[in-house]
Amino acid sequence: MILNEKSVHPILHFDAQHSWDALLTLVKPELDVRGLKRLKDVLKPQAKGVVIERHYIDKDYRDTFSHFHSKRFNTPHSRCVRLHFFSIPVQEDAIASGEEAMAGAYLGYSVIRPTKPNCIGRTLLVHTLRVDNSAHLAVCREQVHLLGTRLHVEGFPFISQDADATVCAESALWMLLRYYSNRYSWYSEALPFQITNLASSHAVGRRVYPSGGLFSWQLAEALRLQRFSPLVYSRAQFPDNFEHLLYTYIESGLPLLVTVPGHVITAFGHDSDYHLPPSGGAAYSSEFNRAFIVNDDNCFPYQALRHGGPQTGKDSRYGFGDIMEFIVPLPEKVFLAAEQAQTAIEAVLNGVETGILKHSPRLSSSAHVRRLFLTSSRSFKRHLTGRGMGNSTVARIYRHLPMPHFIWVCELAEVAEYQNERKILGEVLWDATRNTHEPDGWTALHYPERLLVDAGSAFNRAQDLLKVDLTGSTSYSLFKSNLHTL
Repeated sequence: MILNEKSVHPILHFDAQHSWDALLTLVKPELDVRGLKRLKDVLKPQAKGVVIERHYIDKDYRDTFSHFHSKRFNTPHSRCVRLHFFSIPVQEDAIASGEEAMAGAYLGYSVIRPTKPNCIGRTLLVHTLRVDNSAHLAVCREQVHLLGTRLHVEGFPFISQDADATVCAESALWMLLRYYSNRYSWYSEALPFQITNLASSHAVGRRVYPSGGLFSWQLAEALRLQRFSPLVYSRAQFPDNFEHLLYTYIESGLPLLVTVPGHVITAFGHDSDYHLPPSGGAAYSSEFNRAFIVNDDNCFPYQALRHGGPQTGKDSRYGFGDIMEFIVPLPEKVFLAAEQAQTAIEAVLNGVETGILKHSPRLSSSAHVRRLFLTSSRSFKRHLTGRGMGNSTVARIYRHLPMPHFIWVCELAEVAEYQNERKILGEVLWDATRNTHEPDGWTALHYPERLLVDAGSAFNRAQDLLKVDLTGSTSYSLFKSNLHTL
């Protein structure tokens, strides 16, 4: 069924009379067969209706149009079409009245721009479209206005390259930066031309437009100019723990720029199989990971980049072994990198005076799991009450304990409880503003039998340990604030 076909906002229902091919007819010439296929790959299983918003002025396309496309002899149109997808057939009156059912059925939007060969512009679709229940991913929330009604969509931003003003590097960088500007007020929104210009001063011996792509160091410099402290990791540099470090940063809620042969994609989640047997001794949670969730501008949103390569049509064509480098957009106030934090924490956990053997008979009696991630102390404290921390004394001390803005956390858990219930028994809190040469950078060591707190560093003094024996401790839920869990 097609409603209001000649209006600015026609509505298409996917039914026996009208298939997805009707959308191609309604959105000509902006939408082409290639673009239609990419939308169908993501939306066909759930989308039952679409509202077409004609003559839409998209800020991202208008930016590249003003600075590049308008200078061409054969100039494309300056306006776009925005498509709003719903999981139920929609009526104009139901949307305009703000019915709750319409809000709950909103699957997100996709801007169709008049560019070839890729017409899919700024897109934000709900992450539940293609992601399995075992996945954990970073998402942001955006408010959308349609027919005078406010709708909301939660997911990870997507855009395809137009092959002129933007290529894969700029598109991947746009997705990452748009996530941060949507989620955190600290980061300003960056438009495509601005993103290309972030690295234009480093375009040694080459032109900026049409874009020829960016090297990893240029991507890192662009992030630095956007108030990040970027790090570049290569497989050659970390051959033994490359995927583990990539996983650790994603577990920290940090989307990453990932380079594969001839291409750049954005990684922002992981998909784990907790029933896999971990290695003996102290195993890290990264051993359960079997896929990274990525956005590839050449394909469709929410692909699974799997350990052994693609298994289904939802998967990326790349595998773990194809990842050559990844770039981490660390916040400015994080001075300790993941591998440095891990080395320091392991030294404390294995130490004679501070380690597991001395303070935790329960954890030392068998193999256990360690889960390492970065988070803000504000977020960590905000979730104390709901988690319980296994002992009310621990929650009370943490609540009143001064902490740095960012902390590295290493959770400790028995294997069976972690695999079956995702519960832990304690954690190490480490000051992320310390350097690699400070062995006493930890803030707290929480074992099920004992809590050790450095009260000295908390009050900007020399180390002064507070030891509290704990009785009746129980397991409790792991920290989940960094990533959205389905």
